[in-house]
Amino acid sequence: MFTFVCLATFAGSVYTQGIGDRNRPSGRGNYRITGQVYLPDGKPARDVDVSASGSEFSGNSARTDMDGKFVISGLSSGNYTVSVREKGYQTESEILTIPENTSSGQPFQMVFHLRGAGQPKQAARPTNASFANVNPTALAKYEEAMGFMTKNEPARAIPLFDQAIQADPKFVQAYYEKGAAHLKLKENDKAVEAFLKAIEMKPDYVEAKYGYGMARFESKNYEVAEAVFRDVLKQKNDMPEAHLNLGVALYHLKNMPEAETELRSAVTMKGGEKLAVGHLYLGQILMYKKQNAEAAAELQKYVDLLPKAPNAEKIKTVIANLKKQS
Repeated sequence: MFTFVCLATFAGSVYTQGIGDRNRPSGRGNYRITGQVYLPDGKPARDVDVSASGSEFSGNSARTDMDGKFVISGLSSGNYTVSVREKGYQTESEILTIPENTSSGQPFQMVFHLRGAGQPKQAARPTNASFANVNPTALAKYEEAMGFMTKNEPARAIPLFDQAIQADPKFVQAYYEKGAAHLKLKENDKAVEAFLKAIEMKPDYVEAKYGYGMARFESKNYEVAEAVFRDVLKQKNDMPEAHLNLGVALYHLKNMPEAETELRSAVTMKGGEKLAVGHLYLGQILMYKKQNAEAAAELQKYVDLLPKAPNAEKIKTVIANLKKQS
């Protein structure tokens, strides 16, 4: 008979959904970027690649049409670097933030002007109100840092975030992204410091709150993580990753009834369809309740979503044994 204790061991080997999955672009939202790209002579740039990337997300892209226009759809709220690349021209990149709670379906408009080799780069321009009052030097350093984040090089990004903060000590987004970079490097104490600074400057900054919760979660401080994720969900209840990580924190705190409720919310709400870890923990809870058939079904969903997970073969064995006991 499988027990709660032994199964908690293999659950701990799989990371829960982290900061990047809601606070950063996920490619499954309802927002879109529309815009136009021009050649140096002012003519439309046709058949040019435009991409939108976040520090833990890359993949949504489009090609410009005959009029140089493009549309990138399926975006969630978060911080993006939008880049235009064309052979023979310099890569053009600008930062764009789609704020939390923006009206569903709202487009964000951008315009790019390609430059030939040797043409000087203009000062970074804010693309939305979030950066309207940011020091231009700070904004340029922030954009450079975000470039390293999109390449999954947080260690190279952190000094640039520091320079951005030095140039503009009120640059709240730079504190948040610095925290995210430290979190990726598992420097949890430094992440906490940066996230708390962002929250101090902007108390309703739900992304920073979630990041702070994740830093505490990764340090196995589940009591604090629970309280933070509950606070996040008071502000934004339709955030499946927060439900997921609250559920996992409750699981580790041995609060099985509430853990099950939160995990079910995570995997059934819009945007939570691929949160495989939720099914893993639900499977364990159901095993603890001796609901073997239901447990096997949840564990199968986990394996289906993550067939190459390190523990996939072990879980397949568990599923087979559960079916025999059903």
